[in-house]
Amino acid sequence: LLLPSSTDIYLTGGKSHESETRLARFMINHLELGDTFVDVGAHYGYFTLLGSKLVGHEGKVFTFEASQTTFDILDKNTCNRTNIKSFNLAVADEVSELTFYEFPNLYSEYNTLDVNQFRSATWFSQYKPREVTIQTIVLDQLLSEHQAYPKMIKIDVEGAELKVINGLSNYLSEHSPLLVMEYLSQERGNEQHQEAAHQLNALGYLSYTIDGNGNLNPIKNINDYLNERKLESDNLVFLKKAKAINRVKDLA
Repeated sequence: LLLPSSTDIYLTGGKSHESETRLARFMINHLELGDTFVDVGAHYGYFTLLGSKLVGHEGKVFTFEASQTTFDILDKNTCNRTNIKSFNLAVADEVSELTFYEFPNLYSEYNTLDVNQFRSATWFSQYKPREVTIQTIVLDQLLSEHQAYPKMIKIDVEGAELKVINGLSNYLSEHSPLLVMEYLSQERGNEQHQEAAHQLNALGYLSYTIDGNGNLNPIKNINDYLNERKLESDNLVFLKKAKAINRVKDLA
């Protein structure tokens, strides 16, 4: 049974989709007390709250949600956690304003800059989005201002991943955080995801899938992987080459 995200969280207390449970296990395996975690596209805050628990009082979580209506719920869910800083901003490659599309609560997980990817969905005609203007921020600048050095950055922004990566490229050229990115299939229109992956490759990152135990497996062709498994999307991990080599040595 596949449930909309908000319904899933309400009924199960978490996210039951297989790709999300694998991501949760990966976070549990790799985030430790005192770490910094960044959640770009936090929705109602499931992974933000998980990260908050894992990094503890000495750690930090920076969480971003562009939609005002979704952010209001995120803020209610996280306001009692002293290690979380929440921002009602979209993360992009420049400080500006963007046109954003907000769906009703049932499909709020699909709030996006690019609404065309959902026009063929059976629910779209009944649940049309409303158009709003949102403020953007560049993650390079924010991390510098807060002197934050995240161990892990999760990005799930329904097609705006390339903007996030472009606005993070200076930081990534000097540092090596673990990057988790939702990657759409070709049927969903994944040109921006492909370009984001190319940008990460140019910065020295390699791509990995997450197995059922939260461990990483290298992957060469992401589109083939999604097509073979008939997946509309999956959470992939990008790890810098030097870290990947050291991890193999640790396992040897």
